Amino acid sequence: MPPLCSDITKPVTAEEARMWFAERMKRRPDCGIGNAALNWILWPRTPFDPQARRKFRGEFLAALGWLVTAAAAFLYFNFAR
Repeated sequence: MPPLCSDITKPVTAEEARMWFAERMKRRPDCGIGNAALNWILWPRTPFDPQARRKFRGEFLAALGWLVTAAAAFLYFNFAR
């Protein structure tokens, strides 16, 4: 835990603050951009079995299907003809 403002005897450098933040984020694997992206793509973890494999969300699979279909149509009509 970082010291309170009244407990600081010397100024904290940017590197010390960065190291404190990195160490704190390592202790919190549920936070972060990577986990936020995975939560958008995959179903949330179950609290009863945290080691269970997470499945893809249906909305993500539908959007991926449309993207693949659009890419295939683009490639077909521009390069295969």
